[in-house]
Amino acid sequence: MSQLATAGRLLIAPFAGVARWYNRTAQSHPFTVGVITTGLKTSAADVFAQKVVEKREDFDWTRHAAFCAFGFAYLGGFQYWLYNVKFTQWCGTLTRMFGHRATAPIKTFIDQALHHPFIYFPSFFAIKATVSGQPLSAAADKYKAEIWDSLKALWMVWVPAQFVNFAFVPRHLRIPYVAAVSFGWTVILSVMQGKFDDAIAAQKQPAL
Repeated sequence: MSQLATAGRLLIAPFAGVARWYNRTAQSHPFTVGVITTGLKTSAADVFAQKVVEKREDFDWTRHAAFCAFGFAYLGGFQYWLYNVKFTQWCGTLTRMFGHRATAPIKTFIDQALHHPFIYFPSFFAIKATVSGQPLSAAADKYKAEIWDSLKALWMVWVPAQFVNFAFVPRHLRIPYVAAVSFGWTVILSVMQGKFDDAIAAQKQPAL
């Protein structure tokens, strides 16, 4: 047993060292770590969605560029400001009165009922349209057509995930935590967007 325990510690040691380094870096540079982590995660998730889940032969670089831009600018930059600055300000009094974990349901409600329907998805569709060279009116049309299906998929993942985030995750690790959980969500969103885009393209094909 002692040999197995020693072998286990040797196997775990490199990963534990990386985790400690990441935690220290996130504490000293939370914004930079969050932006880089979310950008790389979003890129990897879309590659996984296109090549593994959808098994596309022709990689959609325009779609990939849209996801990467969204990952760096919105998921990393804007959400750091929202979760770590604004949520702290908005819920500061309640946190002081009732404690940190007591405000988690309120933050989760704001995030899921206000932020995602009215800021997150409009921004996603706008960035996607811009990268694709489409007018913002096209983004508005996609939002109207796809928002309900997108929200139903979102809430299944993010209502429990964000409650855990706001209740238990240290502030400097909130964006990395979101990045870790959202790998799966980004795959879902990417596949959904691919299906929507394919359906629209099929509708535009002339009947034979």
